[in-house]
Amino acid sequence: MPAGKVPKKKRPRFLALTGIAFQMGITIYLFSYLGKYLDDRFSIEENYWTIGLTLIGVVLSFYSLLKQVNRLNKEEENDS
Repeated sequence: MPAGKVPKKKRPRFLALTGIAFQMGITIYLFSYLGKYLDDRFSIEENYWTIGLTLIGVVLSFYSLLKQVNRLNKEEENDS
């Protein structure tokens, strides 16, 4: 290692994956909460907003999951 260069500390992979799980849960919860609010606000009995926004929240959280896991894999490949 060259003089004056400090090695980067790697955070444990399980911590990053745990954080992703919490992020997914919060995203899905917030979208479903917004959908419930809109259904109550507009007096819709069929819960269309809740279902639609919950599905959007799931899709966005999976997209975020894929991006973060790909980034973690690239970081691991670069460290090897």
